[in-house]
Amino acid sequence: MMNSFNTGLDSYLSKDQVRAMAPVVFATEPTNKGVSEKYLHVNTETVMDDLAKLGWLPVTASQRRTKPRKDGSPTIRSKHMVSFQNPDLMIKGKNGDDAFPRIIVTNSHDGLCSFQFRIGIYRLVCSNGLVVADEEFSAFSIKHKGYTFEELQTVVAQAVADLPNKVEVLNKMQVRMLTAEEQRQLAIDAMALRATNPNAEYTEASIEDVLAATRKEDEGDSLWLVFNRIQESIINGGYSAALRGSKVRKVKKIKSFERDLQVNQDLFKLATAYVN
Repeated sequence: MMNSFNTGLDSYLSKDQVRAMAPVVFATEPTNKGVSEKYLHVNTETVMDDLAKLGWLPVTASQRRTKPRKDGSPTIRSKHMVSFQNPDLMIKGKNGDDAFPRIIVTNSHDGLCSFQFRIGIYRLVCSNGLVVADEEFSAFSIKHKGYTFEELQTVVAQAVADLPNKVEVLNKMQVRMLTAEEQRQLAIDAMALRATNPNAEYTEASIEDVLAATRKEDEGDSLWLVFNRIQESIINGGYSAALRGSKVRKVKKIKSFERDLQVNQDLFKLATAYVN
């Protein structure tokens, strides 16, 4: 259920904090000198300012880790992400499992991609970031050829208007009970998303680790609870993966925001297949 609710959350980022996390957000010119003449440089700071006018404030920021070229010159690639939250929009959950919708903006100043917008759900109980993989919404983008505040306003309005539909999907996940075999299969499929080696094998102990609840609030057999347990394990790592002919290794936490977004989207698609 969507409620208008003021949480008093005080963890929004200042511009100085965003700059420390992702300085490329404030680039005053393209990082790629070879961009097309049609390219209009609009830095993400502009979008950040415009989203603030609509009530959305930054809560996380990150940029792609890059290394200088062999000749010492900087790379042209400058992809980055900033996520935004509106203190007056909240999803009330059962037993205090409340969450905030987030708008996740990815951009680059190299002419290689447009502004991309995704919807995320931030669970207060465990700080998990859930990216809702919706093909229609993920297609929303603003190209660097004529950015306007009005266009941004339209994109955000569409996202907010569609939030009840997203919440309905989450509600269906809460009432869909999974069998033990379904839980096991979802865990195996989720681990396969993380695997960098197609020959990775998982013991029953590893599968149980991924399915284990780290807090009482996540215990249960509903698709929503099982998904959140798996999602936390897959993103944070720590479970074991065995490669044929090699020793067992611990899967590491995902550190790349691009990989995090992709895995989250793929995980959500895996889970929602159980409610269709």
